[in-house]
Amino acid sequence: MGGNLITGLRGTASVPPSVIAGVVLVRFVLLPLVGTALVKAAVRYGVIRPDPLYQFVLLLQYAVPPAMNIGTITQLFGVGESECSVIFVWVYALASVAVTMWSAFFMWTLS
Repeated sequence: MGGNLITGLRGTASVPPSVIAGVVLVRFVLLPLVGTALVKAAVRYGVIRPDPLYQFVLLLQYAVPPAMNIGTITQLFGVGESECSVIFVWVYALASVAVTMWSAFFMWTLS
């Protein structure tokens, strides 16, 4: 992971800031909101148990940064490695703040 992220810091890729902002917005705002609605609906209709810890784990899956599988696939095919690295740098840099805020929100909604 470190080797991929250092490529993003070198700035060899040209990823427009609007693309990075879009990825961050979808990943850390839109997806957790959709996940919250899905989990709440599943509890309401009896699809999942009303266990707060189980719900918290389900909700947390919507708020974490993307897996490194995307980086592995770009390395395997040799396409978009530097662009993926730039996006990973920004997503992982903002992940600590976003995951903390969403975790607090999820605990508040489940209490």
